[in-house]
Parts: sequence; C-alpha cells; structure tokens
Amino acid sequence: MENKEQIALISPCGIYCAECTSYKVKDQPELLPILVAHGIREDQLPCPGCRAVEGNCLHLQAQCENYLCAVSHQVDMCFECEEFPCNKLHPALDRANVLPHNMKMYSQCYIQKHGVEAWKEQYQAIRKRYFTGKITYGKGPLLEGEE
Repeated sequence: MENKEQIALISPCGIYCAECTSYKVKDQPELLPILVAHGIREDQLPCPGCRAVEGNCLHLQAQCENYLCAVSHQVDMCFECEEFPCNKLHPALDRANVLPHNMKMYSQCYIQKHGVEAWKEQYQAIRKRYFTGKITYGKGPLLEGEE
C-alpha cells in the first residue's frame, strides 16, 4: 500500500475527504454558513479528514463504522481486508444522486489496481462520470458526447 501521507485524505472506504465541504471550507469560507446551517459547529471546521479525526466525521452522530472496521481488521484501505467486498461497501440507491458513497467500490478497485496517485489524478473525471453520466445498457455511464 502507499504511504500514510498519500492516503491521509482518503477514508479507508474510499471517500475522498479533500472533496468534502467540511474540508474545503478552509479555502472556501463561503461554505461556512452552509455547514453551520447543517448543524456543524464553526469551531470544528475545517475538518482535517477521516483518518485525522479517527472516523469521527462531522456529518455523523457517532464514530464511523467503516473506519472502525478497517482499524479492527488492521488495514489502511478496505480492499486490503480478507472480507472485501462486504456489505458496508454495498451500493444503495438512497441519496446516490447527491452523496459519493456509491463510488466507494469503484474507488477501492481503482486504487487497488492503479494506486492512490493515479486515482487522485482521475478523481474529478470519476466523480463527473458518477454524477453526470447517463446509463446506457451495455456501456455503463456515458458522458455527453460519448458513444
């Protein structure tokens, strides 16, 4: 696996903390009122990322079970676990249009095969395809202009 510095802003499940508004607020102060309106205290911001807060995500009411699971299995990334893939990473339709959680499995597989740096380089394209791609049977999510 890559070194700890390379994965510092990637949660064990594959969520990219650097793309979270709670992290981005450090460079985009206009996000502060939005986060506060969602119940996050100003003194908790910016969030340094999942690993730095040991899974105590500001958007959760408790410590993240995915994080705790990875720690208990002594892995940095879920794909390193003997139980991968598991139901904690199973995609679900619920809020898939606004949350990147369904990207976790794809991210895990991409990182496993290509490494963290390649994944980071492709992350914006992966995210764009997830949120704006149109499903075509037999072709997967295509972006406008692709066939």
